[in-house]
This record gives sequence, structure tokens and C-alpha cells, in this order.
Amino acid sequence: MESLKSYAKVNIGLWITGKRPDGYHDIVSYVHKVSLYDVINIKPYIKLRVRTSNPNIPENEGNIVYKAVKAFEDFTGLEANFDIFIQKNIPVGGGLGGGSSNVATVLKYLNKYFNNPLSEEDMLKLASYIGSDVPLFFKEGLVKVSGRGEILEETKEKYNNELIIIYPDIEVKTADIYSKVSYDMLTKTEDLNIINSLLRDVKSLIDASENTLGKIAEGEFPVIKEVKNTLEFLGYKPFITGSGSCVCALGTASEKLEAICKTKNWKLYKVNFL
Repeated sequence: MESLKSYAKVNIGLWITGKRPDGYHDIVSYVHKVSLYDVINIKPYIKLRVRTSNPNIPENEGNIVYKAVKAFEDFTGLEANFDIFIQKNIPVGGGLGGGSSNVATVLKYLNKYFNNPLSEEDMLKLASYIGSDVPLFFKEGLVKVSGRGEILEETKEKYNNELIIIYPDIEVKTADIYSKVSYDMLTKTEDLNIINSLLRDVKSLIDASENTLGKIAEGEFPVIKEVKNTLEFLGYKPFITGSGSCVCALGTASEKLEAICKTKNWKLYKVNFL
């Protein structure tokens, strides 16, 4: 059996630039992996089996990892029978990409296990077919994501700052937040040009960034706004990742913040950019 680390991501800014005929949205976002991770235990088995430590996450056919393995089989013509158990540490519905990361981690393992039948280009195509967020987990450092998430540009920047992530113990469904995007919320791509000059300094990037989905989420879920307000009151510069519900901030957690999180039943994660 092998144990694989499946890392989370955070979005530093997320803008919606268009609504597509296929039901998806065109976005621009800057994404970086962080040191919070799930552990995936995988070994050959008599059939494909996918389970998790979280009873609220579907197993087997209902799990996105199961669907990804089946897609890998269809793409390669190989039979991939494995027992896959996912120890979930990344909060579900927090905007940290846990499920997409799990998919990417398993696909990379399978390709290596079967002596790389798929090229990097084919792997990215397969990943994009499974989910919009999956391809970014094949990249390192700060990545610019556009299109519906399948267009990736490596920026050559890699942060190593400490980061606070607060999960207010609510699950946000990304599709529900996207469904509330209106045309007046769209950002013109030319208005984002200044962002590219700020990538070397994560603090400047955070200061200049906005998150269209995050604004919707905090309007729908007052507790997300409460977390943001708490961080701002304590002197942090908070930002929402993905469509929420997690709120992030650079720096270390003060004793006062830790006490507030404990009282409010918010989960506090102390991580680093990878």
C-alpha cells in the first residue's frame, strides 16, 4: 500500500469574465497550493473501491475519484482495480479544492503505476474532462487559471509565506454560487492587466485582488462575513478562497484569534504556501 499526500489550494483573486453557452463561466484566478492535505491510501485490489473517512462524502460510484479512475480506464484501455481510502483533512465545501486534488493525485499515481501511458498533455485533457479545478493540481507555484479553469499559465512565482485558513463549519456548493452570477458582476479582462505586475509580492496581490464568487458567498452566508470582519478587526487582511466558505489571511494566528475560533466552533488551519 502507498500513502499519497493530496494538497489543498487557495485562490488569490477570482474574477468572472464571461458566461458561456455551455453553462460554465469564463474566469481568471491566481491559485497556489498549500500544505494542508488529505492522505490517500491506495493498493491493488480485486475491483475498484473508493472510500473516505467522511461519512457525508459518497463512496464508490458516487465519488469523483471513482469516476476519474473509470475515465482513466476508458482513456487508456487499461483495467485499474485498486482499493482507495481517502483520509479527509481538507474541509468539504470550503473552496480549497479537496476533491479535485484527490482526483489529480490518484491520476498521477495511476499513470506512473502503469509506466506513463499518458503524456502530460493527455493527462491535462483527462483532468479537464473530469473537473474544471483538476488540471491546476498538476502545476507548481502560483498558477494563473482562465477559461473555465482548463487554461493554465505558470507564473514562475512560488510563495512560502505562512497562512491562516478558517473554515466556519459550513459547506458551500460551488454550483449554487455560480448560479447567482449576473452580467453586472462580470469583469473586463483588460481591467486585470495591472495584476500581472504584482505577482512577485503576495501581499500586493492580495491587496489588489477581488473574488466575485466570494462576494456572493458572504452575502448568502453571514458567518463568512463574520469571519472576514473578525480577521479585519484583529489586523489581518482576509480573502475568501474559491466560492467559500474558507477565509484566509497571511501571517500567524494570534492567541486571541485561536480563542475566538474555539468559541465559535470555526476550524483554524495554520499552513504554508507550497
